[in-house]
Amino acid sequence: MRKWSWLIAPVLAAAVAGPARADDDLDRVQKVLREHPEIIVEAIRQQGPAVLEVIETTARNRQKEMERARFASELAKPLKPALDAGRAALGPQDAAVTIVEYSDFLCHFCAQASDTVKRLLQNHPKDVRLVFKHFATGKNDVRAALYFEAINLQDPKKAWTFMDKAFAAQKDVTEKGDEALGAMAKELGVDMERLAKDLERKDLADRIAADVKEARDFGFNGTPIFLINGAPVRGAVPLEVLEEFVTVAKDPKAAAAKAKKP
Repeated sequence: MRKWSWLIAPVLAAAVAGPARADDDLDRVQKVLREHPEIIVEAIRQQGPAVLEVIETTARNRQKEMERARFASELAKPLKPALDAGRAALGPQDAAVTIVEYSDFLCHFCAQASDTVKRLLQNHPKDVRLVFKHFATGKNDVRAALYFEAINLQDPKKAWTFMDKAFAAQKDVTEKGDEALGAMAKELGVDMERLAKDLERKDLADRIAADVKEARDFGFNGTPIFLINGAPVRGAVPLEVLEEFVTVAKDPKAAAAKAKKP
């Protein structure tokens, strides 16, 4: 190890410092590593945790860069979901950023993402609008979606509260179906007689089916999915990721100019 210590130290320093290292130093290091790959093996053996941390950090940063580039590219050619009147939505209609969420009430990750989106909306009360859509394919998933849509016809606020309850009680909804869903609706003070009639409305069932078809036509196969001004973001990503994409979507030109700065 000692015979390579003069080189391994610069390798680690260069990996951490990145662009701050001089090009000629990096070229020299890369040349020696190509000629003597055993250096890497020895470095991992002797300084494994430090080397692996550098590798993991570099990989994560690279992944973030690739995701930013993908998002910017897809923002330039956005998908165009149907945004018909009467949909459950939060935020101003003239918001600079519209997020269309495809969700499933029995998806654990959707429950997690729901909390994240709430915080995002709280942080951007004037700039972000959320339109909620369904990607429900199982029996009780579809029933939960129907309850949400039917309750939304009576009182949108109660519909969003119902969503929170359904996400929090996924096990009960999975096992008990309408029994659990009906109990939630009753607890919210919903007009149960009207609810029973609205649950049978064909237009609500058709809306849910259309949401699922739209998601599949876009090539989606999991939940949750977000379309941020038409650019897809897959999965229950952290709040900081959504924040970054919202910033880009609000002003793509400014974000692109910032990314080009050294």
